[in-house]
Amino acid sequence: MQRITTNRRRAGGRRSRTGCRTCKLRHIKCDEAPGSCQNCTSSGRCCDGYDLHRLPLGKRTLKKSSTPQVQMVIPNGFCWKITSEERRCLSYFQNHTIPTLLGLFDSTLWGKLVSQISQSEPAVYHAVIALSAIHYDSEAKGMPLSMDQPGNTWHQFALEQLGRSFNLLTKRRTSQDPRFCNVTLVCCLLFVLSDLLRGQYDNAFDHLQSGIRILQDLQAHRQLIAPTAREEVVEQSLVAAFAHLDTMSIHFGVGGPLLRMENGMKDSHTYYDPSLPFQSLQDILRAFEPNFNMVFRFISPCMCRPPERTRSDYGTLHLQQLQIWSRFSQFIRRFKQFYDTKYDILSRADQKGVDLVDIGILGLAVALKTCLVGQDLTVLNCYISDYQMILTRIEAFLQKYPERPSISIQSGIIPPLFHTAFACRDYTVRWQALELLWDWPHWEGLFDSNWSASLASQALKLELQNSFMGGQTFADVTPIAINRAGKALSARELVVIITEYQRRMRVSNINEACDGDCSPLDLVESVKCMSGWSCVRALNALTTKMEP
Repeated sequence: MQRITTNRRRAGGRRSRTGCRTCKLRHIKCDEAPGSCQNCTSSGRCCDGYDLHRLPLGKRTLKKSSTPQVQMVIPNGFCWKITSEERRCLSYFQNHTIPTLLGLFDSTLWGKLVSQISQSEPAVYHAVIALSAIHYDSEAKGMPLSMDQPGNTWHQFALEQLGRSFNLLTKRRTSQDPRFCNVTLVCCLLFVLSDLLRGQYDNAFDHLQSGIRILQDLQAHRQLIAPTAREEVVEQSLVAAFAHLDTMSIHFGVGGPLLRMENGMKDSHTYYDPSLPFQSLQDILRAFEPNFNMVFRFISPCMCRPPERTRSDYGTLHLQQLQIWSRFSQFIRRFKQFYDTKYDILSRADQKGVDLVDIGILGLAVALKTCLVGQDLTVLNCYISDYQMILTRIEAFLQKYPERPSISIQSGIIPPLFHTAFACRDYTVRWQALELLWDWPHWEGLFDSNWSASLASQALKLELQNSFMGGQTFADVTPIAINRAGKALSARELVVIITEYQRRMRVSNINEACDGDCSPLDLVESVKCMSGWSCVRALNALTTKMEP
């Protein structure tokens, strides 16, 4: 007999991509009634609403990442159904975003806590999906300067996921579950990263401060200063992440830091006894954080302090500077002892962490030494070798560790590179620092390399135009800097390169031509808190000084 073949057809008919979540997960055709579909309501089910924005069907090709990939299997033990798009984003988060976040410093926060909690807490799950979608889109575009993009499909999809996460948290706000504190803080952290990558700085800082106030109320940051045998109120890696971001927020003038990490050093003589040598990278990082907080709190306001105010308060400020340097020097001595005796026997991952701390120390040291100098060129010229050392160490670091993670919680090379590109008096050193920022677009906590490069290049451009561009032929032919490839460049050539960079940055972000001078401040003019950023105030002060 001849075999009769028939085309099998789904019993529920062709599935619509615009149906409610419940029908899609049941694999049936949704009638798409407004509010709640009839399929759900007529059968007594709860309609989970509609996904208004869908991800593109086509697969976007990403640039090959140098970040080591960790293959992770998506678990099947979820207590809820997940859509194909969410599964797609979850896969990206597990196999790319987490390894990226672990690219600079290893941490149980991403490798263990967030991954595990997202499998049992829907609020964290949806926040993870949102961050994954935004991260995917950012990497596909080469990590451009973060800006609000209302028409971006990936961002719209992420916003729906963020809304679901926030609503789930709100419903449980009176929960007595002891785990809910960790759930809320993990969501806050994911909200912060998602908002930063979308250019929503105001929202990011609001979420950050909400999380920090929770830690402040619980006194959870004491776990980092004086660990005890008692049960931790909050996962320690989560506290450490918020504490580090809290310190960074000083630079942005949004009311931080709320956690006074440096105060606890005085009360923890045993743990921070300068006579006790470090035994591990973890010891170094725990001791470095309060020092980072202490130095950063002092130097950030100095970037925008008017010279006349510095002169009038110089006696008090100089005494504070000396006291901070004395305490910071104790940490540096312990660090160097560890470096000299144990660096060679560390794992490659721990060596990377130690090398980053070393770069951080160099950057903080020169910033602390020069923060009260102002524009005194005679004094600043004495520190060119310090800036050159920062540049040398960072270039060696990048050569030794070619991995280029696009986002990280911890600060690494951006702050010292920005300070070098902004403040050094040697044009070759400044230009090469700019090239390094341009070469690796990425985020370190609250710091964006693109934004840092934009501000530093604008400052350099203003100085060059003021000093060399008065119609003199000197600017056209006389080299004043050498790039990393060894090519000598004149002042006019540097200005042309910066202007072209600014034009590309503007066009790629807001799709309009750049007529005349393109200030980086125009790209984020909608950010309300921007006027309080130390770097912005420093650039505005420089602009005012350059005006005729």
